[in-house]
Amino acid sequence: MKNLLITLSMIALLMSGCNNDGSTTSEKKVERKDTMKTTLKDISTATDIKKLIGQQWENKEDAADAALSGDGEGLEMPYRGFAFFEDGSVVENPRDKMRFGIWSVNDADKLITIDYAKGGKSQLKIVAIGAKEMILMNMADKKQTTYQGDAKVHADVTEDPFHISNNEWRIKPVRAESDSAVKLRTAQCVLFYAKFLADNANRGGSTISFVGLPGCFKWYKGGVSITGFEKVDSKWINCFYNKAQAAQAHAMLEGIISKPYRWDKEELNWVKQSADVVRQMYDTLKVI
Repeated sequence: MKNLLITLSMIALLMSGCNNDGSTTSEKKVERKDTMKTTLKDISTATDIKKLIGQQWENKEDAADAALSGDGEGLEMPYRGFAFFEDGSVVENPRDKMRFGIWSVNDADKLITIDYAKGGKSQLKIVAIGAKEMILMNMADKKQTTYQGDAKVHADVTEDPFHISNNEWRIKPVRAESDSAVKLRTAQCVLFYAKFLADNANRGGSTISFVGLPGCFKWYKGGVSITGFEKVDSKWINCFYNKAQAAQAHAMLEGIISKPYRWDKEELNWVKQSADVVRQMYDTLKVI
């Protein structure tokens, strides 16, 4: 298995070489890229019901189980929820078995209606809602579910990793794609993870969970590698038209994973470090 690890020590060694101007990178201050700039805003004092709904909501029981599993990478377990956005879009179960749609709310009846992109609709009764907790009753089966949020939303919805604009790469194509389309899908995958890592770091959580997400990365404190293709998550392969095109995408990632990337050696949060490195991987992939 070809498993090329980017470790901070390796990167430090690469970065200590001479530059064209005769100086060494180790003598220069590493600048934080735009990766960690955040558009997050706090809505904990909001009273408008639509503003309260418009955030990431996780099934409370699923989130608790995921927290007990560690990072949860590669685990098959439910992690349900909703990502409601101010632009009217919604992603149901954004970690797995996604469904995209448009949502609206009837304030008087406290009823959320979701019209799905591929047809059908659902209605959810708001039993209770606050800035960080919401209880919904599915009108189809009358089952009540408690969801948790953190009362933080992106002013620019496209910076939220679960917005539909960041997840089109996860929609399996109906026909074989061109080389350029496979490359674009692969780049979008890398960008998703850059935004996912940055979003988690900016929200200030003490843990990060990859439960349910399709991936071929291995995450470390101070590094990231590509899983050998024979062990890649089948869900990631199914984001491509077939296994051959998934292998083509995997080869692209192997081609960029070992390149030298800048890192902030003063940053102790590995999620922030990784977010910046993965963003650089995205920039590299775009130009090759």
